[in-house]
Amino acid sequence: MLKRAGKMEPVNIRIPKTKIQKIDEIATRNGITRSEVMRHALTIYFQLLENIGGFINLRSLKISPNEISISKCGDLVIMKLKNGQALVLANTSSGGIGPKKEDVVKLDGILLGRLMARTVLIKVLSSGAQPIVLVANLSVGFFSTGSQIFQGIREEAHKINALGILEGHTEENIETNQTGMGITALGICMEKELKIGKSMKNDLIVAIGKPKVREEVLNAGTRSIVMVEDVQKLSEREFIHEIIPVGHEGIKGSLEMMRSISGYKYKIGEEIDIDIEKSAGPSTVVLVTLEGEKIEMLKKSVKRDIQVVGKIL
Repeated sequence: MLKRAGKMEPVNIRIPKTKIQKIDEIATRNGITRSEVMRHALTIYFQLLENIGGFINLRSLKISPNEISISKCGDLVIMKLKNGQALVLANTSSGGIGPKKEDVVKLDGILLGRLMARTVLIKVLSSGAQPIVLVANLSVGFFSTGSQIFQGIREEAHKINALGILEGHTEENIETNQTGMGITALGICMEKELKIGKSMKNDLIVAIGKPKVREEVLNAGTRSIVMVEDVQKLSEREFIHEIIPVGHEGIKGSLEMMRSISGYKYKIGEEIDIDIEKSAGPSTVVLVTLEGEKIEMLKKSVKRDIQVVGKIL
């Protein structure tokens, strides 16, 4: 079923048996139908072809390595294509957190999936790209821990309509007593839309959310943690020059990373009510840069705790 003019219409197509088997595997793993898998695949296909210049024969579409500019920005990988588009890769991992008996931090699988998904989604969105694919590899079996983690990933991704494809693997050969996983997000945008290295002299540096770790994340109020939908909204605002996710390195570490990548000099405010060295766990904080007169626009855009922590010199 393809979506057209606000309604669904049936379309008959012939597909090789091997492709049908792959579609069924993805559908079963993600708890969705064949039609949903095909719609997601077409969505990604259309996004990749946008601005290339009409329909092309994919068999003849070849991009040699010297036509791709690859760079690393913090823990992001940026691939700039010859057609003006950019692909953004972000990843994270965890171990000893989950519902297994040997896990150090006890957490149900659904919540673990949501926290891990939000981390990589926020990283991609902060770059200015729109996530289209998530890949999660788990060191647990699909039943029942793995299926719960995948469910949590889907729930978080659906908040921003970002789930084009969720792919992944689970451990089915060995019974494990501890949870471990890695997750990668792929995003796409036009190169000119990247929000990297766009901060300007005299920009304010503003923290949205507060640093939270471990059980603090679970017990935090809704205003004290930045949400993935907030970051998507911020990435679409032109008055936001740059977005920097904060993780285990804390606000100070994120500012130092920004300085090393883009060469910015900055000054931390003298009276700030936030721990700039504390870990922000699964990106409970993002930093944004913007002109001082735009601060009220920022407050209207996101209903979270906001504090000016410094300034670009």
